[in-house]
Amino acid sequence: MSEVHLLGGEMLGWSDLDGAHGPGPVRGPGLAALLSVASGRTLVVGPHDPRLLDALPSADLTVLVRGLPDAEALADRYADRSGVRVCCGGPEKLAGTPPYETVVALDGLDRLGSVEGAQLSWGETFDLLVSVLRPGGRLLLGAENPLGLHRLLTSPPSADSDWAALGEYDDTRPAGPARLRARLTASGLRIGDAWAVFPSPVAPAALVNTELLADPDLTGFLQAVLGDRAVFGNQAVSGDRAVLGDGEGGTRGPDTGRDGSVPATPLLADPARLAGSAVRNGIAVELAPAWVLLGERLPDPLILADQPAAGTHPGADRTGAVPAAALLVRDGRLREVGRDPVGGWRFADGEAVPSGRTVEDLVVAATLRRDLPAVRALLTTWQSGAEAGMPADAVVVTPAGTWHGLAEPTEPMLALRRLASRLIDAGLADLWPAGELAAMLTTMSGREPGTSADHVAGAAAGGWRELLSDRDRLARELSEARALQDWYERTLTERDDELKRLRRIVSLLHGTPTARAGRLLLAGARTARRTARSAVRRLRPTTDGPTEGCGGQGEGRRES
Repeated sequence: MSEVHLLGGEMLGWSDLDGAHGPGPVRGPGLAALLSVASGRTLVVGPHDPRLLDALPSADLTVLVRGLPDAEALADRYADRSGVRVCCGGPEKLAGTPPYETVVALDGLDRLGSVEGAQLSWGETFDLLVSVLRPGGRLLLGAENPLGLHRLLTSPPSADSDWAALGEYDDTRPAGPARLRARLTASGLRIGDAWAVFPSPVAPAALVNTELLADPDLTGFLQAVLGDRAVFGNQAVSGDRAVLGDGEGGTRGPDTGRDGSVPATPLLADPARLAGSAVRNGIAVELAPAWVLLGERLPDPLILADQPAAGTHPGADRTGAVPAAALLVRDGRLREVGRDPVGGWRFADGEAVPSGRTVEDLVVAATLRRDLPAVRALLTTWQSGAEAGMPADAVVVTPAGTWHGLAEPTEPMLALRRLASRLIDAGLADLWPAGELAAMLTTMSGREPGTSADHVAGAAAGGWRELLSDRDRLARELSEARALQDWYERTLTERDDELKRLRRIVSLLHGTPTARAGRLLLAGARTARRTARSAVRRLRPTTDGPTEGCGGQGEGRRES
């Protein structure tokens, strides 16, 4: 095992990498791609997944952790790399060390302090990191949002690592992205880029440039990205034990269920829907669970007038590595989005990022306008094209009328069922006639409804709000059904009572003298009629029989 450099203040029995005392280290392919901006002598502080460290240049790499077990595991992992130096202790021990060209603190500054050392505030720790950054060097800093979606939707359980975290009560900690930018600028750093992190600060599946998030033309694309189940659906949030140690310095994934990762705590609402609403209202940056900022230290902190215009990247003139505007992880695969030199945004493979709105947004808008022909046209076009099996919230319709699917296609009935579920969760079920909404959407889209439309599994409720909404809707439908049943029973009872009254009237009339005389008269008439019929039958053979033969015989007798 390689040597561990003990700086003082190290915690002998503490580990941040095994996930036993907190959410585990920061991790993810998106963060690994972001580390491409690192160059030269590099310092990494805080718990980072070892796979992130593998993406850094190892010619001169220093890693600082506070737990001795983590330091020993990392030293053993990089024993064959002479350029990697593993240190253990508190961040205050960095003062006076030679400056670095790159400082990486993607986990933020809350999990750097040691119980064996000084308890520094956020501002003091930040100033310390800036002091060890040489002029022209770059700082990659992560900062959790105390009012992010992950905090609004659930209450993360307290962890052992929170013993000294002041969070929003730390007066030296900037609140919000604007104040965070101002704090970096005041410290002599030039802001190169800033990314909003979703769905959690620890394991982000989407890192989106704040400038891209502010583009009003990409509302549909951003809603499709942040509403993707790979980003928000059934994802664990900050505070879970999403990464557990494997005993060899590595990590293993969270517990999984039938539908994927199981959140450690119940969600108050569907995070994907709330994220889509934040994008629609232009506050996605403010509600992001965390932010990652890239700053470059100016030669003189007082020279601020030379800051580049928005959209320029300080790393481009040194290493040629321009950070991507968006880093999206789906099924373990990374997809990058960058700025198009001629305008707009493009994926790394050259495909243009579609502008416009999602099919779900257009259907909801047409539903609220009671524009049934528009709803039918959208559903028919959607289900008759190549995007029939893609969710309606993952299909973008551009202003030119072209359709772009941003998800893998599935069974069309699943997509229709998901749309029906999302319309119900949005509180729009009252705008549709009573009945099976999925079957109704299937009929309007031109497909034949059947058992597959009625019984195919839909999207599960994303949180307590959706469950309560479903409960209220079902309770309302049940009360309406009970009221209708009571009306049927009351109507049948009234008609039965009326029938009984009429029968009693008939019975009473049946026993009166007039009724008896009438019955006798009718009986006599029937008897006379039968007698007359019998007489007619007896007389008919004599009057209607042949007479020629009889006359001949009679004449013969008279002659003799």
